[in-house]
Amino acid sequence: MEFALIASVLILLVIGTLVFGQLFLWLHTLNNATRDATRLSATCYDPDNDNNLNEHIRDRICQATSNFPNRSSIIITIEERDGNGNLLEPIIVTSCSATTVPRGIRRVGGSLTVTVTYDAPVVPIPGVLSSPRRLRSSATFRMECNRN
Repeated sequence: MEFALIASVLILLVIGTLVFGQLFLWLHTLNNATRDATRLSATCYDPDNDNNLNEHIRDRICQATSNFPNRSSIIITIEERDGNGNLLEPIIVTSCSATTVPRGIRRVGGSLTVTVTYDAPVVPIPGVLSSPRRLRSSATFRMECNRN
């Protein structure tokens, strides 16, 4: 009798630990992918010389999150601003399933902000955790190059 009471609490703790561990892993991966893609794009890293830097942001993030379940829920927002904080072009929203991504504009001294949201499918814990759980990562870097 006592074991049944203790075991149910222990099982709930183990499941909760696993669920939160998985959430932290996904959030850590999102943070690293967002930061890495933003840093490379702010320095105009363009390995295929097609001058589409936003495509490389999408590719880098989608590559890092390729093993995520419910990957189709990933939304990537790219915001480019000049040195005065004015938008250089409309905010670009894309996903891993998009076939094309608009080219970006880069101006030295401006800022590049990339925000990634992901609806993580988790085991719901009543009163504690609902499913899906939206994870969000954002990175801002100063632009170090000029590109149209």
